[in-house]
Amino acid sequence: MAKHHDIKGALDFIRQGYSDGDDSFSFTVADIVGELDISEKKARDVLRAINTRARFWRGDFPASGDLVVSGPVYERITNWFD
Repeated sequence: MAKHHDIKGALDFIRQGYSDGDDSFSFTVADIVGELDISEKKARDVLRAINTRARFWRGDFPASGDLVVSGPVYERITNWFD
C-alpha cells in the first residue's frame, strides 16, 4: 500500500520534472525508485495509487517503460497535496 509521503514525493518529482520547460516529461519506475529511495514494488504501488485517481497511464508500470507527463496530465495533478 502506498504511503502518503511516498505519493507526495512522487508527485513533487513529476511536478519538478514537468516544470523544467519541456512540452512533456517522461520518467520510469526506476527513476521514482532512485528519487524516493524505495523499492520497485513500492514505486509501482505509488504510481498505481496516483493512477487510480488520475487515470492517465496504462499498463503495469514496468521498470524500464516510460511514463509521459503531458500538459493535460500535469493539470490533473498540479494541486494534489499542496
